[in-house]
Order: sequence, then C-alpha cells, then structure tokens
Amino acid sequence: MRTGLAFVGTPEPLDYGRLFSRLRWRRAVAAETEADLDPSASADGAFAAAEIWAVVLLSAAVPWGKLALSSLPSGAPALAGRLAPASGASAVHTLRELESGAHDLPASAGPPPLLAFRIADFLPRPGETVTAFLGRVAAAHPAALPGGLAALVAGDPSERERPELIERLPPGGRRLADVGCGSGATGAALKRRDPLLDVTGIEIDAAAASRAAARLDRVVCGDAASALSALALEGHRFDSFLLGDVLEHTADPVALLTAARSAAEPGARLVASVPNAGHLSVVRDLTLGRFDPAPAGLLDAGHLRWFTRPFLAEALEEGGWSVYSIDGIGSEPPPGEQEFLDSLAGWPGLDPALLSVYQWIAVATA
Repeated sequence: MRTGLAFVGTPEPLDYGRLFSRLRWRRAVAAETEADLDPSASADGAFAAAEIWAVVLLSAAVPWGKLALSSLPSGAPALAGRLAPASGASAVHTLRELESGAHDLPASAGPPPLLAFRIADFLPRPGETVTAFLGRVAAAHPAALPGGLAALVAGDPSERERPELIERLPPGGRRLADVGCGSGATGAALKRRDPLLDVTGIEIDAAAASRAAARLDRVVCGDAASALSALALEGHRFDSFLLGDVLEHTADPVALLTAARSAAEPGARLVASVPNAGHLSVVRDLTLGRFDPAPAGLLDAGHLRWFTRPFLAEALEEGGWSVYSIDGIGSEPPPGEQEFLDSLAGWPGLDPALLSVYQWIAVATA
C-alpha cells in the first residue's frame, strides 16, 4: 500500500527553521509520497495519492524516533506523543541531545504533532474539507503510534511571564517599551504589578502582535529599530525598556540598542536577556561536530547573533548604554552534564560555571 507524508499549510512562508523541521519529519517518517495540504481544499482529492497517511499538524515540533507507516494498524487513527522540553531531572537543549535518548522527557498537554491513519478507515465525505476531515479522524479515539514516535514541542515562550526580567525593572515606572514583546505576557504582568504603567509593545510578527494588542496599551507591528526610531522622532520617551530574547534575532544589535537610547529619558533603565553561546550543550555539540538549528532555545533557527557575557557588555556600551550588571541564569542540566565537565577537568583557564549559564540578563542605564 502506498504511504504518504503531508504537511498542513500555513499562511507563513517556509522560512529557514521550518524547512529544517520538514527535513527532520521526512527522516522520521519514511513515506513514498509527500503533499502540502490546503486546509480549505477537498479532502477527497488531497488524500488520493496514498492509502496510509501521516499528517504533520505541528511542523515546528522536533520528532524523536521513527515511524514505519506500513505497520500502522487498521481501524483507528494514531497520534504521535507530545513531549515537553524539560523535566525536573534534565533538559534537552539540542537536537543531538534529543537523538541520544539519554533523557526522560515528560508528556505535554496540547494539540498532537502528528496524526496517522489508513484512508480506507476514514473515507472523505462529499464536500468535506481537509480541516474538517482531519478533525473527524482525530476525534475517532486515536491510539499511540506503533514504535513510539514522539515530538518535542516548545510552544510560544512569550505566552509565559518572565519573573527574572520583571524583578529587574523596579516598580514605579511610567512608560515602558516592551521591544520584541511577542504575545505580551511579561508586559501584561508588569501592568498588573504597576497599574499606572503605560506599556508600548513592539513586535514584528503580526499574529503575536495581535495577541499582545489585547494585553498592552498599544502595539507597533514592525522592525524594532525602525519602530523605536520613529517613536523617538514623534517625541515619545520611555523610562524603561525590556528586550527579552530579542538582540540575538537582529542583524545589528547595536543599531537596535542605539535606537532605544534615542527614545530613552535620562536615567532610563534597560533590561535585556540573551542566550549564552557558551552553554555546555552548545560547546559539547561543537566538539562533536554538530550545530543544528532548532525551533526554539539555545540554537533557535531565528538567531542571527551569538552572545557571551563580554560581547553583550560591548554591544550595550556601543549602543550608548552604561552597564549596571550582567547576571547568568541557569536551567535544568542537560543529559550527561557531569561526565562532560569531568572530561574538561584541568583545561587551562576554564571556568566551568560559565558552561552552566543558559541566559545572560543585563541591566543598563541611559
């Protein structure tokens, strides 16, 4: 029987990260044909090319394991498991660590990353769209996939409040620029703490900006440096700035920091966080010849710049800011952390503590 792998189309273009995610799904699911599904198209025609299908519902998830579609039992659909990135014991930070299997990741609630079925068990109905058909199949008491294929799902980090950033912005601020606000959860938390705080979000992703608009006082959708420069020209000034995991996504971090400086009141405070390019997981992968883009985290495919503590300090100073502090924040240890640290014992000039820093958080003033 002919097998097929399908991806549900989205309005967003297939960027660098999504293309890599597709490649990983192809390697995890061996299929004879591949299709891009238009959600509004007729299901009858969309699934005509194969008898057994695996449909990727979350293309940005990272699959773990293999699926032989020919082994799929008949009578019921099957779902891939959904895994959370970390547990209390260890965290997976890179694709190589996921592939190693040396971890015990917990299950995660939410939409399944992949749905597999035999078309003979769920014949499309006349006029049924791809979306309606997949919804009907997914509701038919699905089982777990044979072989245990699962996928790591990062979710939207901007939907989570960032207490480690909030605590570095003192109460009593009046006007905050939340640069790269995403869906706006942290800015909204600051507004709850300080009811008089006016928060302007800046976000380049239109969907995230729309979600943030329901939480913040206003949201500017566009490039961060250009938006800040335009606000400054219009006479807007801010006494605080939040750049949570933004600088690494910009081609010119100094230009962004300079634009923020142009919109800053005297004595304004800026809080910025960036992932640590010298984290143990990244360093270890490099020693093994690996550097794999991922949907999120240390090796996010959207990262254009890479920061150590000294480089973050230099970027802030070049942007016109005076560095007050830069602190390292840890995370759950990756699998095999201690064994790798033991192997580096005696390395001249090595500070093992730097390898455990997941993020650098800087506080600077104008």
